[in-house]
Formats: sequence, structure tokens, C-alpha cells
Amino acid sequence: MLRSVGKTCVAFAYSWSSAARQTVRGTGLHGTPFIACYHRVVENFDRSRRRSIPAMLISTSMLERHLDWLAKRFTLSSLDDIGMHLEGKKPFVKPAAAITFDDGYSDVYHHAYPLLRKKGIPAAVFVVSSLIGTDRPQIFDRFYLLLRLLFTHGAPLADTVANALRSRGFDAAAVERVRSSENDPFRVMTAVLNALPQDQIEIVLAALEEHVSVKRDQLEEISPLTWEMLETMHRGGITIGSHTMSHRLLTTESAKTARSELLGSKKELEENLGSRIDHFAYPDGRVNPTVVQAVKAAGYRFGYGICHSRDAGLPLLTIPRKVLWERSCLNMLGRFSSAVMNCQVNWVFDRYMGCEHDHCSVVEVERNGRVA
Repeated sequence: MLRSVGKTCVAFAYSWSSAARQTVRGTGLHGTPFIACYHRVVENFDRSRRRSIPAMLISTSMLERHLDWLAKRFTLSSLDDIGMHLEGKKPFVKPAAAITFDDGYSDVYHHAYPLLRKKGIPAAVFVVSSLIGTDRPQIFDRFYLLLRLLFTHGAPLADTVANALRSRGFDAAAVERVRSSENDPFRVMTAVLNALPQDQIEIVLAALEEHVSVKRDQLEEISPLTWEMLETMHRGGITIGSHTMSHRLLTTESAKTARSELLGSKKELEENLGSRIDHFAYPDGRVNPTVVQAVKAAGYRFGYGICHSRDAGLPLLTIPRKVLWERSCLNMLGRFSSAVMNCQVNWVFDRYMGCEHDHCSVVEVERNGRVA
């Protein structure tokens, strides 16, 4: 509550200050247009958040509030037009912004796409190519669901996951640092995702599934897009970009695996859609200079993170986006706030906060088998 009050006060102070009036809206951070990043779009936030990661959700009604606010202040443009602008080929008369969705959930097709078509707003969807047309959930969704189930059964999450890691011969130090008092599914999941490559995480999940299992109806809500849905959106003017083949966090994977993820996704999307794939979004915003070079080598023209960190040498491959969700633009009364939205668009709340990810680690060769 105190944080919400402080956020609201900062938002109103900023919005009425000379600093806000002097802001050149739409030039955004580092002189780039503002790019919003969403994930899942649901009918009812309160219902969906009981089983899904809340910060990845936005209701259709709240998304419409965001879109209407942005449309009054910006030209909502496609990523291709934004890219041409950043390359110096297409200057904008009016400040520009873009809408993007990560991961490729089917609810983007069911709930966001009709809204975008109705309003005539272009957008982009970054998809995990190997999941398209399957009933397999994203690995972090599956992980979170398992931890939520363990939590409801009263299990100490950090200890349970640490035991699963040790039983499979993996280092449990990252999870052991999570205090037992912080028995939070998202925190425990994040500690594991930060520390292990995906193949090892799959083994850990298999160990957890010996204790609890996710029901099929719980997975239907988080199902990925089908190829038919993707092709329909593509024909309807939605830009399709790559989000790797399997949402591996590239900074925790080997260089060989990273190359395979980048090239394989691009190839599969281009073959199925019959169109060149120029845009790439880093899973969870995990990027460092070595990964940026791998994205360049794979043939992508533009790369997008989810924070204000950029590679000075390859700025077009580290374009910042702002992650927004149901509660990101609410005031202390729990209502949509134009002042708070204004602060989010201008990165006000981020100016004195560093990114939680390390974007600076660079080595010439693989260290400990990972892209570091």
C-alpha cells in the first residue's frame, strides 16, 4: 500500500512538473519511440491470476484503456516502420509508439487481435516457434503451476526445489539463498531460471511432478497459438517475430544451443509464413554482448529487450521496450491513472533502478559451458 501511495504521488508530481511538460513525448528512452510489451490477454484478470503469473496478465478492458491512452498521444506504428525510423529512413511527423506481445499465447489471438483490428492498430507478436500448434505450455508457466500446487499443499518451496536439484546432481546454491520465509513461487522459480540451462530445469520439473501434477484444464488456458491463428494474424497485418525455438534464456545456454535457437526459430517461421523474419525479442530480456552478436550473426535486423540497457555498438539489436500489465498503471485507489501511465511511458520509475539482469558480462569463448 505504501508503495502504491508513493508511486501515485510521484506520478502526479512528475505529470504536473516542468520536467514532464518539457519531455518530447514519443522520442522515448535513448531517442527511440516508445514500445510497449505485453504477454497474455485475458477476459478476467482476477480469475486468471489465481493460476498464472500475475505480472504477465492484462485484461481486455485494461488493454483497451492502454491502447486508447497511447493512441491519443502517439502514432501507433508497426515495428517495420519503427525500424525504418531508427535506421534513419523514415522520420515520424508525430511521436510514434508500437505494441508488442511476447511468447505467443493463443489468448492474444482470441482477445487482443479482435481489439487491435477494431481500432486499426498495428502490433507485433514474438513467438516461441517450437510450441506453435502444440498443447505444450511455456516451461516457466509449467514451473509456476507446479510451485503453486506445492504451495497450496504447504510444502516449503525453496527446500523442496533444492532437494530436487541435489537429488539430480545439480547445484542448489541459488535456491538455498532464497530464505525460507520467502516461500514465494515466483521468487523460487526465478532463482532456478537464473541459474540453470533449460535441459536441467526440465529434469528438475520431472522430479517435482513426482509429488504433484498439473491438470489438463489448467494447461488449456495457457495454450500457445496454432499455425492457423498465426497465419491469420500475419495476413491481418500483425508483424511476427522470433522469441527463440523454446524460450531458452540465452545467457544461461551454450553458444551452440543459442545459435540453434536463433537460427532454428527464424528458419521455421520464414518457411511456414513465407515472409522474412527481421525482428527478435530476447526471452525475459536476458541479453549480453555475446548474445547480441549471436543475434546479429543469425540475420536479424532488430532486437528487443525489456529494460533500458542497450549495446552502444549495436543499438538496433537492443531496442528497449516497457513491460506493462494489469496493475502497472493503477493509482493507489486501484484505478487506471493517466499520470502513472505517463510515468511508465517516460520510464520515470526506472531512472533510479538498475536492471535485475546482468547485461555486461562478455567473454570471447564459452565459460563453464554457457554464453557469458
